[in-house]
Amino acid sequence: MTTIETLKDVEELQHRCEQFDGISLKLNWDMLRQSSSSGGADWLVTYEDELLVGFLGMYGIGGDMEVCGMVRPGYRRRGIFTSLWKRALNIIARGNNNQLLLNAPAASSTAKPFLSTLPLSFNHSEYQMKWDGAHSHLSSSEASSATEAVILRPAREDESAILIELDCDGFNMTHEDASKMYQSQKLEDMEEHIIIELDGKPAGKMRLWTEENETWIYGFTVDKKLRGLGIGRSSLLQTIERERRNYNGVNLEVALDNPNALKLYESCGFVIVNKQDYYRYIG
Repeated sequence: MTTIETLKDVEELQHRCEQFDGISLKLNWDMLRQSSSSGGADWLVTYEDELLVGFLGMYGIGGDMEVCGMVRPGYRRRGIFTSLWKRALNIIARGNNNQLLLNAPAASSTAKPFLSTLPLSFNHSEYQMKWDGAHSHLSSSEASSATEAVILRPAREDESAILIELDCDGFNMTHEDASKMYQSQKLEDMEEHIIIELDGKPAGKMRLWTEENETWIYGFTVDKKLRGLGIGRSSLLQTIERERRNYNGVNLEVALDNPNALKLYESCGFVIVNKQDYYRYIG
């Protein structure tokens, strides 16, 4: 079976699990489609009678290793995921990771029994948010005036150092981790690195990933020295307007311990649709 065929099975399994459990799984498809040698994800699968019944993905993100997986309804409580987890630990042990995080939808009742068997400590939670114009708190005049001083444009190849430095500054990453992340991200055809300019000078950045008329905003940050000037708000509004013209939905993620960002996103019309919990493995 080819990689493309296996990933189609993974996509089908994801839809099946999400519909059955009423959850949203974070499988980082931009990384699944890349080989691990070029910065993509490692993943393991279990088949029974040519049917995909189990999946586990391992994602190196910013120096950490994140793990997320699923088991087909009707095949659970048979040790399938435990077996995948044990195989994954052998792969993870070969890497040099700052920490190992297991990710599960907060609403998942099937993930909790497995997680309770592991030596874990709660690390953080993230909200997944989607833009809904009916919830925007901005007037049309405010939305119009907010975009006048801020320019968004595609990043050039020779501006990688700027993007890396902004990631270091905005997400407390080491230069090595930010460089590795950038190298893996730039290989994905559906991604677009954006430079945010104020008065012709770089003031921030974001990364857009679009598939099936849904755009995700990742790595969104504004230079710490320039925060409080409305740059983030203007950048979001421009991005929303552009994606609306292309008939794309707009999505993003925000950590629960970042209330200022959450307030900004909600004021621009984003609403919470899912919550993901992260647990640090301390075994």
